[in-house]
Amino acid sequence: MSDLVAVITGGAVGIGQAIAKAVGGRGGQVYNIDHDGSGNEETDKLVTVAGGQCTSFTANAGDPETIRQIFEQISSECDHIDLLVNNSAIWNDSSLTTGDYQSQVKAFQTAIDSCLRAAFCCTLAAVPMLEKSSNPVIINMNTEHMDKDHYLSYIVGSTGYDCAKFGLWRLTQTWAAELKEKGIRVNEFCFGAVDTPMLRAVSPSKADAGMKPEDLAVATFHIVDQGPTGETGQSHFFGFSGASREESLREIATLRS
Repeated sequence: MSDLVAVITGGAVGIGQAIAKAVGGRGGQVYNIDHDGSGNEETDKLVTVAGGQCTSFTANAGDPETIRQIFEQISSECDHIDLLVNNSAIWNDSSLTTGDYQSQVKAFQTAIDSCLRAAFCCTLAAVPMLEKSSNPVIINMNTEHMDKDHYLSYIVGSTGYDCAKFGLWRLTQTWAAELKEKGIRVNEFCFGAVDTPMLRAVSPSKADAGMKPEDLAVATFHIVDQGPTGETGQSHFFGFSGASREESLREIATLRS
């Protein structure tokens, strides 16, 4: 078995599951945090079949105390973490013109917690173990909305999702500077349509035309394989909505070390 250890949020389906499977393919250990219990079971199986090991926690990645306890368990089993993928996010209707006051406040908070607070809590808990890795990497999964020509999604109700993602962009830059002396690299992917259950629920046509989750796994390991002297603080833009998958794959290939 490899000594590669990865913690992934939102690993029950889609992008997170594909990255977990890729870690398994390298004989690594995956710790997956997702609220979807049945999806977690599927991820455990996929990682094992690929050649790795997986422990899934059916939990809310945005709950600070839960995350503290999970990382305590991880630290009791492993002496380091090599890769943290902050992938958890929820798109919901947090618009001002639907629902009622209580429902929309809850929707906004859920969107912020699932992505932004989850990323902060997991990273805060992971840093002491990342420091013990010879090649520690944090990758934040962001969105094409960071690009000036894609700031607005034009999907009514995306307020909470977009606010969380813009906050994640800022965390990427801040963490890269803060953690540079510790040798921990922090980068993010800002991409468009990927065929995930979340996108398919909103726009099946965009999901059909988009990248596949495994494409993001390839991008992840392009960054990991750059090694300790690789880049940090970078926002990588690729796979914008409307681009062909072939074009997106060419863009991903440029991340190779």
